[in-house]
Amino acid sequence: MKFGRVTLAQAQGAILAHAIALPGGKLSKGRVLDADDLAQLAQAGLAEVIVARPGPGDVLEDAAARRLAAALGA
Repeated sequence: MKFGRVTLAQAQGAILAHAIALPGGKLSKGRVLDADDLAQLAQAGLAEVIVARPGPGDVLEDAAARRLAAALGA
């Protein structure tokens, strides 16, 4: 998985690496950023965010937790 700072123009579809407080609420860590999120970030005066982009073969947290729970019979 690649982590790094990107411009808002490059952030759509990426996973937000840190929660960000906004005037109308917050965007939580782990959120997949969409156009509405990017508009809110721009309105708040942000030009960049730190995101994660999964690579081939990477397993996201929620999927890994489901796999682990299934393996443990939970």
